[in-house]
Amino acid sequence: MDNAVTVIVGAGAVLDFDHKGIYPSVGNITEEVLKLGIQKVEGGERPLLRELYDHVVGKLNKVSEKTRIRQAQLNFENLLHVLEMCIAYSGCWRKEYISWLAFPEFGTLIQPVRFLKDIHTYDFIRAASGLQKTVMDIVNQYDVSFEENVSREQWYRDFWKSLSGRANIFNLNYDNTIENSLGEYEDGYLPIKEDEDYSRFSAKQYYENRKGLSTIAHLHGQILFSESKSYPFDYSTRDLVKNRDYQTACNNRTGGQFPPSNQAKEEYLQPVIVSGSRKLEKMTFAPNNVYLSDLTRKVVENNRLMIIGYSFGDLYLNEILGLGMAAHGDDFRVVIIDKFPSYINSYTSWFQYLTHGCNPQEYIFVSRLAENRLFVEVGQEEFPLIVGEYGVPMVSRNGRLMMCIGGFKDAVEKHGDAIRNHLRL
Repeated sequence: MDNAVTVIVGAGAVLDFDHKGIYPSVGNITEEVLKLGIQKVEGGERPLLRELYDHVVGKLNKVSEKTRIRQAQLNFENLLHVLEMCIAYSGCWRKEYISWLAFPEFGTLIQPVRFLKDIHTYDFIRAASGLQKTVMDIVNQYDVSFEENVSREQWYRDFWKSLSGRANIFNLNYDNTIENSLGEYEDGYLPIKEDEDYSRFSAKQYYENRKGLSTIAHLHGQILFSESKSYPFDYSTRDLVKNRDYQTACNNRTGGQFPPSNQAKEEYLQPVIVSGSRKLEKMTFAPNNVYLSDLTRKVVENNRLMIIGYSFGDLYLNEILGLGMAAHGDDFRVVIIDKFPSYINSYTSWFQYLTHGCNPQEYIFVSRLAENRLFVEVGQEEFPLIVGEYGVPMVSRNGRLMMCIGGFKDAVEKHGDAIRNHLRL
């Protein structure tokens, strides 16, 4: 695709919506998840997620008190990882669901804490599935509202339409709001036939993109995905199909296969949506593996990159971004759209937040792009990154980086032309 821009979309992209239901921030999703109880295999309901959360946070805070680091925080993705580790090793603990495919040797060296003695493997699986279902239900609430009310979030719709046919979009979110904004796009899935519930993925169709449309790759899955239930499987028995609607996807997820296991023989949750701390393992199957390979290709091929609402928390993705700097050098043009706190109103407060409030990987990426040192020396009057007086958007001296720190909506409504000019679109 000539004159294309590679776009990476993170969770911050939808936080500027006028949400009518549950606000889909990490904190609010975590609060909803912790309300869940599970029906145990041996009977009775138990707040297992809350128990795990309290135990882990309590133990970590005891460590932080001694080391004087900040208090521990556990979000829903951290909690999912804890559950998946329990799924992987509980077979060894209770001698159940054990086979040579899912019998991690390391499990013979560890035992559960006392309050988990009566929890079965399927209890952990049920808790993890409930956690992911809660996340998807929350996403579906604003996804449906966006689709049904076409007058909502016009700024968002217009932005994506302005990039129609010129964007390779890699979405880390689970919703379909970008698809609904564009109308026509290529994600590798054929249109669903009237007499069918879902369509299958074609890597060939995705790569060829014969109509020259904007491509959309849900790197971390999406709420309409489920496992394929009918032969033939195009790639593997873990094929992910795209369902007609969310309820159909939920129905097609029931009665699925046992969780897959990695090469260490550790089971983990089937990745309809990719969350937790084992993302690369969960991107083994199509379409995720195709989307991941295409991300690397597009970052290296296209010298224009836009990063929207991404916290730089995924190591695999950060390393791919580094390939873009190596491939394009001074021709690399990057726009980062983030949302810094409202008190940022000077170079000093901006710099302090970048160095101490953001993920360190974001600071490293910005530093490498800008090339000049970002450290402010005593008595230094000229800041090394910014040209001219403080203002938004900010542009690095070498012209490679533009930063908009007021959020996605602010960037689109106030700085849309500046962003397009920087990316030479």
